[in-house]
Amino acid sequence: MAFTPENDLERAMLQAVSNPSAQADFYRLLLSSELVALGTMADAMTLETVQGPAGEFHPVFTSPARVAALKTRPLPQFTIQGRRLFEIAVGAQFVLNPGSVPDKIMKADEIDWCLKTFPPEGEIVVLQPKVYPTRLVKGLCVLFTSRAAIDAAHLAFVMRTGIDTEPHPLIGLEAEGDVPRLAQEIFEAGAAIMPDAPIEVVYLDPRGPLDPLQTHLLSVPPFYRRALPPN
Repeated sequence: MAFTPENDLERAMLQAVSNPSAQADFYRLLLSSELVALGTMADAMTLETVQGPAGEFHPVFTSPARVAALKTRPLPQFTIQGRRLFEIAVGAQFVLNPGSVPDKIMKADEIDWCLKTFPPEGEIVVLQPKVYPTRLVKGLCVLFTSRAAIDAAHLAFVMRTGIDTEPHPLIGLEAEGDVPRLAQEIFEAGAAIMPDAPIEVVYLDPRGPLDPLQTHLLSVPPFYRRALPPN
């Protein structure tokens, strides 16, 4: 049986398990919320580790109640915003709420995707590019044709006031399955084609609730749409 949620992050986590359209809210809250980490935070951060089949993971929790559910000996712990934790522990792997149902493995590539896809809040301005990124679009179309999970992709150029100095591409992805893995492939392709331009990827679910930016992306004709199989 799933745990009883204590806060907005835990409610979003439970919804994201069964509803893909809720995953974006979960990731945003994961980065902006205070998490409970096992370890110490003094001159430097040290984290407890657990061994899993895929290597070492750091346990981290969404509330003190989830720590208590672990039922282990008392360990030093501290609270830290999710974004700051993941930015300090670059390349590390985490397990969220071990000992509770559900828990979640957070591998390094998924955390990297989160940080790139959900940057710190700032007013988002949608702009027209000075030069249309033809090479990027063609390269992504080639990639997408071999990724059956991708239904369509939309492109906009955005800039966050007070954060960005230049507009950069934002890819709106209509897809099913492992969206963080698909996004990582887009980041890698973008870095090879446009190494000086950061790329953001957002998940679009036309059936779910949309924020204004997602609504705008869906209004833009897709630069890629999967061809329907012949009847």
